[in-house]
This record gives sequence, structure tokens and C-alpha cells, in this order.
Amino acid sequence: MFSFLRFKEYGCATLLAYLVSYFKLLTQMKISILAFVLLLFVISTSAQISNPNHKFSADELKADLSFVKQQLFNAHANPFTEITQPEYERVFNGIEAQITDSMTATAFFKKIRPVMAYLSDEHSQISINPSLQTAGYKVGEIFLPFSLSTTGGTYRVDDVLAANADLKKGDIVAQVDGTPIASLIKQCAEYATGFPVQRTEKALQQFGYLYNMLGADNSQNFEVKTARGKTISVKGTTLKTWTDYLVKTTGQSGNAGNDISYTRYGDAGYINCTAFNAHNDKEMDSLRRVVATIFGQIKADGVKNLFIDVSRNGGGNSAVGDMLTDFFYGKPYKGYQCNWKRSDEYLSLIKSWGMHDDFYTKQPVGKVIHFDAQEIKPSGSNPVRFKGKVFVIIGDGTFSSAIMFATTIKDNHIATLIGKEPQDGHPNHFGELYNTKLPNTKLDLRFGVKEWIRPAGKTGENILRPDIAVDLNRSPEEIIRSVLK
Repeated sequence: MFSFLRFKEYGCATLLAYLVSYFKLLTQMKISILAFVLLLFVISTSAQISNPNHKFSADELKADLSFVKQQLFNAHANPFTEITQPEYERVFNGIEAQITDSMTATAFFKKIRPVMAYLSDEHSQISINPSLQTAGYKVGEIFLPFSLSTTGGTYRVDDVLAANADLKKGDIVAQVDGTPIASLIKQCAEYATGFPVQRTEKALQQFGYLYNMLGADNSQNFEVKTARGKTISVKGTTLKTWTDYLVKTTGQSGNAGNDISYTRYGDAGYINCTAFNAHNDKEMDSLRRVVATIFGQIKADGVKNLFIDVSRNGGGNSAVGDMLTDFFYGKPYKGYQCNWKRSDEYLSLIKSWGMHDDFYTKQPVGKVIHFDAQEIKPSGSNPVRFKGKVFVIIGDGTFSSAIMFATTIKDNHIATLIGKEPQDGHPNHFGELYNTKLPNTKLDLRFGVKEWIRPAGKTGENILRPDIAVDLNRSPEEIIRSVLK
């Protein structure tokens, strides 16, 4: 069982649900793959009830901070991707120096967020369970109600999340509460996760949310100064407003509707695949039967071109992508490479799940175990395998295991990628999520113990570009027509 986990990517929701199925240690849950939503709404794996107003001593908080450092340095696949260990030590020391008094879990959550930024890990997070959030944080109107965009060093209001007669989309922002906007964007990026460019993009898209992290107060009114010198008083909005906005704008489908469906458009078939959900062997077998039925219908329809849409697919189990490929490609191809960190922390976690792996256990602590790209061999006989032209649609919502599927397709020249480059997902990334709780504040900590490297290796920019750029703000029929015209 565990050897299967070794070679497959599991997104956060998939891994947790997989453990539910086998060990019943975790509560059943569904989580959007968008990193920001994960940061906000990770559901606790225990039924702990805590007083959100309880203040932890400075010693307890420093112990939790030290615990985070130990976990990252020992168990993360490569914690020194961006900065050296001494530089990372200084990040932790700087935060420790700021802990001089007791504070709530919510305040501590804000304080330590920057320790996750430099991992270049788009799955990593420190999150706070809603039961630990103070009332002011959970329901207070303490978040700036707008996102930003930038062109040529000019920062403009992008979306306004709450009614404000004086603040409009397109307004050029110069300062917020007396601080230059460029400085605030740089600070906000330190509270985001992912690769450096990714963090800057999040600082813009999530500006109103991340701005709240920069200060200890819970102000409900903000002073925004425009480039023309006008000062606008802006009333804050709630955490829920921000959450709803980001769920809506990620491009991911979440859990609405079926994970996979098929529609015929003339001589073309369109498969919409919004998740790679298969938490165990039984569910994988069931999903394969669904896919076989779909491809049986495709064969009966006699379509000549097939479009597989993963533009809103947040990932799950990468084995689903391999299984799907078997239905339209019959030759061997290369899968992902993997670097896997051996740590006692991760070994202890998998043992708590009832799993055991002799190979991993016998490796020296701290060793990075490398696995070359596997050769994946499709089944010898698949009576409903599609023989025509295949197009895979990617977009902003393509993430985690879904981007591994699309990248494998591209690197092996299996099909044509169309759409737009994913906003958050990257071909090379950290995955196979390790999760634990901080011993005192019970904040959730999550990051990758494996580094996934695309079949083509670390060459050039770490971006998945489509072969054909396509506007995805159209219906499937219009997309198909634009490609086949």
C-alpha cells in the first residue's frame, strides 16, 4: 500500500480522504486546491474545542516556532530552495525576537506566516482552524475590500469586494494608511506561499486579506490615497467575503457536479474533468469503469477529435491521470522523477497511519532519495481506446496532480495542449503532503516531503505553456470550433 503512495502525487484533500477510508483517523472533508482557500479553511483532524481568546505564554509560542523550524528543516523535501540555512535561521530568529508577550492563536498565526514563504512550495501552509479564530478575525469587518493589479509599476484597484461609492475599479493607489503601496505589496508577498513570482501575484490578488496580516490591530476603517492625492476612507469587509471572492475567481470547480462528464459536439467529444478523486483502490476501480463507459460512448459516437478539459481541475491522485491517458494513448511514456526526503518526522507520521515501508525506514536520516522517471506502460489491450486527435485544455485552475497529468502529456508529445498557462500550478513542485499540529497553539502545518520533477527535467522556465493559446471565457462548443476551424 505504501509503495503505491511513494510514486503517486496526492493533493491535500485526496491524501486526507484516503486515510479516512483506511484508518478512520481523520474527519471526512473536501478542500479546494487553491492555496489561499487551503490556508483559510483547513478542517482540523481532531475534534478539539479551544477557547479562541486564550493567550499562550511567550515561552509556549517560542516552543511552537521552534517546532515549525524543526519540521521544515528536517522533513521538507528541500527547505533551502530559495535561501540558505543560515538565512532561514535569521528569518526564524527575527520572528522569535518579536515574541515578547503572550498572544492568542490568531495573533500568533499572523506573526509566523512569513516562515513559510521561502520554501517555494505552493502546497505549503500554516493555517488556523475556525475554532481557534477570534471573533474579530472570523466575523469582523477588518479586511481591506479590494484586490490589485499592476502595469508598469502602477497599482490599480482590480476588484472591489464591498460597496464603496468613492473607491472604484481602475483607481490608482499610492498609499494605504500612510505607507507606499509598493512597500505594502512587498510585505504582503512575505505572507503568501509558492514560488517568488507566485507570491507577488498573490500579494496583488489577495491584497486586502494579506494586508490584515501586517498589523496587530483590528481596524475597520482604512485610509487609501490615490495617485491624484485624494484620500478615501474605506470601510473593511469580512473574511467570508474574501473567501467567497477567491473561490469564485480561482477557475477551479471545487466539488460542484460530477468529477468527470462527457458531451458530444458534432464530430468532437468533450470530457470535463474537474478533479482526480480516487482515495483508494476500490474508488479507482469504480472511476475506471466510469471512464470506460465514457470512452465506449465516444467510440459509438464516432467522434474524430477529443477535448479533455482539466482547466478547472485542482488535482487529487495522479494515478487517475495515468488511468485516463490509457484510454487515448497506447505506447509507453515517461512519468515524473522524484526526490524524497528521509526524516523521522515523516516516518513517525506514516507509522501513526498504520503504514510501514522497509525501504524508507532503512534509509539514513536526512538522505534525499532520488527516483528516476518511471516508464509507464498502458494496458496492452483497451477495446475503447480513442484513436483520433486529442486536445488537453489547461487553465488557471489546473493544479497539483492535474498539472502533472498535463505536463506528462506535453513532455511526451502525447496530445496537444490548448488554453492558457496555469496561474498557480507549476510542472516542478513539492508534493506528497506532510501534516502536523503545533503542540501548543494547535495551528495546522502542511508542506511537501517530495519534490516532483517533470519528465523533461529541470530545463528552462518552470511554467506549463499551451501549444495553442485559447480564450477559455467561452463555451466548450465555441472553444472546439475555434481550434478546429
